[in-house]
Amino acid sequence: MIDDAHYLKGKIAYRRDEFIGAIGEFEIVIAQYPNSDLVDNAVYWIGKSEHAQGHYDAARIQYQRVLSDYPNGSYLESSRYELAKTYFDEGGVTPPNVAMLNLAIDGFRDILINHATSIKADDAQYFLARSYHELNDFISARAEYQILWDNYPASTWRDNAQYQIGRTYYNQAAALAGATPPGTAAEINGNLTSAISAFELLLSSYPGSSSADTAQYYLGRSYQQMEPPDFMQAREHLTTLIVNYATSSFADNAQLQLGHSYYSEAIATPDATLFATALVELAKVISNYPGSSSMDDAQLYIGKCYHKRGIANLDTADIEQGRTEYQKLIDDYPDSTLRDNAALRIGETYHDAGNNDLGVNNCALEKIQMQLVIDNFPGTTSATNAQTHLDGANSMDANHGFCP
Repeated sequence: MIDDAHYLKGKIAYRRDEFIGAIGEFEIVIAQYPNSDLVDNAVYWIGKSEHAQGHYDAARIQYQRVLSDYPNGSYLESSRYELAKTYFDEGGVTPPNVAMLNLAIDGFRDILINHATSIKADDAQYFLARSYHELNDFISARAEYQILWDNYPASTWRDNAQYQIGRTYYNQAAALAGATPPGTAAEINGNLTSAISAFELLLSSYPGSSSADTAQYYLGRSYQQMEPPDFMQAREHLTTLIVNYATSSFADNAQLQLGHSYYSEAIATPDATLFATALVELAKVISNYPGSSSMDDAQLYIGKCYHKRGIANLDTADIEQGRTEYQKLIDDYPDSTLRDNAALRIGETYHDAGNNDLGVNNCALEKIQMQLVIDNFPGTTSATNAQTHLDGANSMDANHGFCP
């Protein structure tokens, strides 16, 4: 039949992401064959096509039309779920749209309460949890993820729900660490320990999960964020990710964090030899992951390794190499948000080389560089810090004043 042909063309166009063409075919079914048993399906797929383009209001009109006009339609349950999902998709932005997420919560909860046998019940349960998670309501999100884990053993969302349980603990620890005043070490470590347990449960229960690489990454990060950090455990999981999940979208950042861990340990301990290992690992970000968004961060920390090692060893050459590496970030990564920080640190290398008993006087160059930071990066924290340098306040070394 001709209505079948247009409907099929619409479905094919939809699967090819040709949404405008798909809508055209479905509209033909509705307009020219109003008595076809495919009309309600066509209305639903127009909603899906609008939804896929981010046209949430238009999508909601079509989903609501299915619910009101075709109560016995084959896409009734899917329309009810997709209607709630439009609110989630519109609300799950940065910063979150609280009103939309609350509407999503209402919609998903309606499915679970009033349509508990729906084929979309587990989907609704998962996105109910995700809605709370997007609102940073970690406790409510965790409770809803746990319900999915416990009550929907066959759900395709089950492994990701367990991963997200770990993320709620990890995110809660990060929120505590960044709060004013910050949470206690016991509070932060307690959440991180729970995150570790959740990620480990995922990996043991679903070793082939599509979330396994991400769980490995956040296992490493959880150990890295402990107070004090457990660098050995962090490196074990970050290395596992790099080696066993080489194509993971987290592999480049895991390599960066591996380098960070050696740098941080070198700063925290008297063992300056760790800077050399950090330099090796950070260089791999640039060599092994060309085009990675972590490259500029790695370049900054390469500069910091030389800079801080030079201070620790009273080595002018290392401090000057740090300056060269900071300049490389500015020159090679023109779109980096770290350029102001690198420029500030160039000024600090002049200060540190001239004011740490290294026999070099770079006061004039320090002043020039700090003024460049102020002029080139106005409104940044780096510009404020550069002004502090110029004002001679907040000296980093009480034994040596800033340049007069």
